[in-house]
Amino acid sequence: MNSLLDRRLVTLMAVAETGSMTAAANRLYVTQPAVSQQLASLGKDLGLPLLTHRGTRVELTPVARELVAYARRLTLDNRAVLAHLQTGQTPPLRLGVTVSLGNFLLPRLLADPTIAARALEVTIANTATLAAQLRAGKLTAALVEGNFPAADFASLDLGLADFIGVAAQPLPALTLPELFSHYLLVREPGSGTREILTNWLAAHNAGLADFSRTLALNSPAAIINLLKEGVGISFMYRALVEEELTTGDLHPLPLAGFPLRHPLSLIYLRGSSFADELVPLAEVARRVLKELATK
Repeated sequence: MNSLLDRRLVTLMAVAETGSMTAAANRLYVTQPAVSQQLASLGKDLGLPLLTHRGTRVELTPVARELVAYARRLTLDNRAVLAHLQTGQTPPLRLGVTVSLGNFLLPRLLADPTIAARALEVTIANTATLAAQLRAGKLTAALVEGNFPAADFASLDLGLADFIGVAAQPLPALTLPELFSHYLLVREPGSGTREILTNWLAAHNAGLADFSRTLALNSPAAIINLLKEGVGISFMYRALVEEELTTGDLHPLPLAGFPLRHPLSLIYLRGSSFADELVPLAEVARRVLKELATK
């Protein structure tokens, strides 16, 4: 047994996460009628409408979605309780970190004695993936730089970080049309870094399609290495390339409006019982970011 949740709540979460009762049945290794029966039983016992029918489609009601959010919080809680009961030890904090923050914030964070003394399990992925894992109850919290739905997540503000354009050679001041003539190295869809850039472009009635050529990569390190070889331009957090800027291997793009000052956040499910445990982590992250900003 690895869950203290009512099996019907587990089934409801599976339907919410997969988008259909058939897909949920496949995930849970049961039949589709069994999924329907469990949801009907849960709705009857709670006295709540959980499903709406739109032609041949079945959707969760707003009440059911609220119940799913509650069940996800319970999932985290019961995993922690079970781990404690089974091992007699405090369960690890399951922390997600975006790829960019994993490169410049996480190493300094883990080196801090306060954090080093805490049992952690760290997952590094882009913002969209971490948000999905938080909703699924697979993570306790996540350090992100992208936007996130405030309806789903509470957050602790960590501070601001400089977001800049970068090239291998110093360039003259660029207009937006001149920027589009360059080969753009950009992060993959779902990345917070990509979202920051696309939001800025959209505010100027532009988009990634306006660049003459683009290449999407899911690794900041790969982008930086390509830049150092003279390939293209890119946009990222200044802290990722502070050393290269100091040595002259890379140079900031002289573009009006940059650097952007973008907020970083520690996010977690609303109503999480782990909120108080996250405060020391946020305090250390704020201190580390301030130290990075003064370098």
